[in-house]
Amino acid sequence: MKKILTIFLSFILIFSFTFKNVYADNINIGAKTININKNNIIIYGEYPFISGLKNTSFQSNVNKKIDNIIKSKTTAYSQKTPSKIEVYYDTIQDENNLSIIIYFKNIYNNDITPYSVNIDIENNKYITINDYFGANGINYSNKVVSNKASNMGVAYKKVTETTPFYIKNKNTYIIYGAGSITFSQKGNIIFEIPYNNLNNFNISKENYYKKSEYNVKMVPLRGPLEYFGYTMNWEMGKNTITILKNGKFVSYLVIGENRYSDKNNKVIRQLEFAPEIKNGKTYVPISYFSEILEMLFAVDNQNNIIISSYKL
Repeated sequence: MKKILTIFLSFILIFSFTFKNVYADNINIGAKTININKNNIIIYGEYPFISGLKNTSFQSNVNKKIDNIIKSKTTAYSQKTPSKIEVYYDTIQDENNLSIIIYFKNIYNNDITPYSVNIDIENNKYITINDYFGANGINYSNKVVSNKASNMGVAYKKVTETTPFYIKNKNTYIIYGAGSITFSQKGNIIFEIPYNNLNNFNISKENYYKKSEYNVKMVPLRGPLEYFGYTMNWEMGKNTITILKNGKFVSYLVIGENRYSDKNNKVIRQLEFAPEIKNGKTYVPISYFSEILEMLFAVDNQNNIIISSYKL
């Protein structure tokens, strides 16, 4: 066992290296130990380091990212005396996805703060929630978490890009540390976000246009509707379109009139613009899909629009 003695922020940190988990493709997850005991601050336990990745530069970056998490939290705890913190971790490999979760447990009140690092070990890149699900990943996760939190009777805390998660059996699992949304005694609260309950439709940037100084995105109506299983009944003489799904009425609109009905025709709503025909295609504001059909939409890094249906 190799020991390295370093000085960091006036604390003495002692690391020892052991290999704790071995994964496919010669990937190893080793353990570093941390031991700080000074000025009423005790931080002890283990955190991971990776070896065996094909891309050694990316491997170094991942290990540095993990080290930075440890250093950042150590700095934070050093400003809150007295502190007694246990550091531990878990690793999960799901095909080419490797999730690393690092936990900081406050022994005095049982609060737990988790952090996660998720990587694609085949393509040597980090994975975010939106990387995994598509551009609506965070939007979808918030819908699921909000619904499940309400059913469980715990506080709803918004999912963001920094919310810790892991990947297992293709699904993602959002982690809220003990004490963050309910009593510490209940431990960590984890919400499963099913991968197969989100369905995405891509509209490339060449297939929609922006209207007015407000940059309202006008998108084709037929393509997304047919993809998601809707049908359009066009009444030529009246320029009206009735939207159905499984033979049941969903929505009604008139070309050139800013009047959109919602489900069961209960409410007539106005959106940014009326539906219009351009180059033989019917276009509606993108908000039609979110406001009337209760879907999600987002714009990805290539300016494509992603419309998503989902199940809770």
